[in-house]
Amino acid sequence: MKTKMKMMTAILLGVFAVMTACKKEEAKVDDNEPTYDSSTAPKSNAIIEKAYDDMTNMSDQAVNGGLVFYQSDKVQVFYVDGKENNIVNKEACSVIITIDTTSTPKSVTIDWGSVNCDCQDGKQRRGKLVTTYTGKYRDPGTVITHTPVDYYVNDNHIEGTKVVTNSGTNSSNQPYFTIDIDGVVTMTDGEVFTYTSDRVRTWTNGYSTPYNYMDDEYDFTGSATGSSSLGNGYTANIVTPLHVKVDCSWVVSGVLDFTPNNKPTRTINYGDGTCDGNITVTINGQTYTIIYN
Repeated sequence: MKTKMKMMTAILLGVFAVMTACKKEEAKVDDNEPTYDSSTAPKSNAIIEKAYDDMTNMSDQAVNGGLVFYQSDKVQVFYVDGKENNIVNKEACSVIITIDTTSTPKSVTIDWGSVNCDCQDGKQRRGKLVTTYTGKYRDPGTVITHTPVDYYVNDNHIEGTKVVTNSGTNSSNQPYFTIDIDGVVTMTDGEVFTYTSDRVRTWTNGYSTPYNYMDDEYDFTGSATGSSSLGNGYTANIVTPLHVKVDCSWVVSGVLDFTPNNKPTRTINYGDGTCDGNITVTINGQTYTIIYN
């Protein structure tokens, strides 16, 4: 059950802040500051996407008995394997990982406790994340389900499920995975987002070299929607597959349309495949070049 990369973070977080404000200290713009309308939807969606994306990364680390980026204090691992086990006592801001290999499907539970704890990635977390898996990540048919339980990130309440399914290989003999998220996120200001995302991740390069993850490359297709209790909803549609290389911090190619409610569509073009951190944002026929490196 190993994905090897922070998949959706690189795809979505890098541009959503740009579409919200595009400040000089965050990115350089080709001419003057963009004059297009502002919207809070991109920033909210970036928070939501990151919260669900981290679930996969955390479970990958937890199944190997650690957390690295997501621990607050020490990590204790409790194995349920049919043998006699010692009880693990929860200490303040320690993290307990429970790995249950006797259940069907098998499960991994990460428990931060009921109070906020400062994690090594700079965020505060409390609550639990329960991940079940029917087989190995690389096995066709494997279903991995992430379910947050009383789970908060920086006091944003994260609910729902994220399901990753190994769908086998496509007509080009490339492994691909469906990623379905049905979530509800209550922000710290009380705004409630109902979030759905249906995407396909295709492993385009590196599958045959499992011990060299730096050559891995992926294509992402699909869409996402967010409805808001305050009317700040949006839709996001991948027009041309977004291409990600593990050895690059940026999405290198592809086109994404992001449309906040009652606002014009932002069309984001990630470029020609070069790892340069440059994108263009087109709104109402006006194109802005954003340079991140």
